[in-house]
Amino acid sequence: MKKQVCFLLILSAVLTLSAQDPLMTGLDAYARSDWSTAILSFRKAASEPGAGAEPWYWLIMAELSAEEYSRALADIERFNISFPADARIPDTRYQKGRVQFLLRQYDDSIKTLYQFISTWPSHPMISSAYYWIGESLYAVGRFDEARNIFLVVTDSYPQAVKREASLYRISLIDQKDKEEELLKLLKMSHEESLRVIEDYQRREKTYEQAITAYQKRISDMIKDTRLGELEKQLADEKGRTALLQDKISTLEIQNAELVSSLARTGTHVPATATTPDVSQNINSPDPDKRRLALEALRNKAQALQHVYDELLTGGNQ
Repeated sequence: MKKQVCFLLILSAVLTLSAQDPLMTGLDAYARSDWSTAILSFRKAASEPGAGAEPWYWLIMAELSAEEYSRALADIERFNISFPADARIPDTRYQKGRVQFLLRQYDDSIKTLYQFISTWPSHPMISSAYYWIGESLYAVGRFDEARNIFLVVTDSYPQAVKREASLYRISLIDQKDKEEELLKLLKMSHEESLRVIEDYQRREKTYEQAITAYQKRISDMIKDTRLGELEKQLADEKGRTALLQDKISTLEIQNAELVSSLARTGTHVPATATTPDVSQNINSPDPDKRRLALEALRNKAQALQHVYDELLTGGNQ
């Protein structure tokens, strides 16, 4: 009975002390995943005089668990500056690189994690540090480098907790390489198709222009040929007309001379051989009328001869 009473008194004293100690309260909240309470308690503990590194370290862990990465990064920097000899510095340096990745500070993350690897090459989180370097490289599109880093995790650390995740990333990169190759081939094919289409359209346009030019040329040639034929026909017709006029003039002269000769011999001149008035006078019993008719015939014959000569002269010029 006395033992039970003593135990209860001791337990009550411990609980009382714990309630008065913010670090203990924070650890209790951390164990229950009560991140907000843990953060408040650890920050309160860290603010007490002579608090040391312990509350700061657990404050960082609570902030990381609560995904308050910006605050965690700031407190990591403070921890590294305030407690450079603390044994947990390597852990916080690794966490710094991981947080920088989560904050999309990829170049800073790569730099921090490489420094972590070179400074503590035997640290148990080395394989995870390589993994986060690979993730940063992958995030910025440096896929070949990322693949090589993920291979370091799978080949050099077969028991690493990030091995499966690294294998998955490698498969994605390989798939991406295939997709990029297919896209490259598709782009080349598309560009070639555009080039062929453009070349075809250019050739088609040139062909249409050539057809139009040929059609115009043929039309002009046909037009020139027809014009030449018409001009030739007109020239031929003019020639035939001139010959007919020449023949008519010759016949009229000959007719006038014949009528005149017939009249001088006293032969009756047919009415169809000359005009009606000339025919009537040339056959009249009145000598004066016959004389006047003969003079008219001679004048006409001379006029026709003159016209005929002019035609001949004009045709020879």
